[in-house]
Amino acid sequence: MNRGKRRFGITDVLLLVLNLIFFAGIQTVFAPCEARPDGTWMPCHHTGEAIAGVAAVLAAMALLHLIIPRAHIKCGLAIAMIPVSLLALLLPGHLMDLCMMDQMLCHTVTAPAVTSIALLDIMLAAADIYVYRKGDAA
Repeated sequence: MNRGKRRFGITDVLLLVLNLIFFAGIQTVFAPCEARPDGTWMPCHHTGEAIAGVAAVLAAMALLHLIIPRAHIKCGLAIAMIPVSLLALLLPGHLMDLCMMDQMLCHTVTAPAVTSIALLDIMLAAADIYVYRKGDAA
């Protein structure tokens, strides 16, 4: 292996860190509303579960992106991360319901956090595509 070539760059590490924060955060800090006193769930619970699944997929893609050394594969993974991030962006409140009251945790914490992280993910993936666009020969 050529010593001049780097195995991974800053965008690789940033994608992994961001998506690990997303995956851990949606289950802890950015979690939607808790269960009702009678044990039933608010409508946003299922939205949170779906977002956690999307965050797990994004984290797995970011880990593969870090591990795989080929630039074309990294570029393909970054391209694939954009629609998955768009799905995460559209899930809370658009594709799946949140609670009715705007003061609930899902409206004040979960939705803004998911929107911010998904937009950062899209921007990092776009930057990564720009970095790896020339392939291994660059």
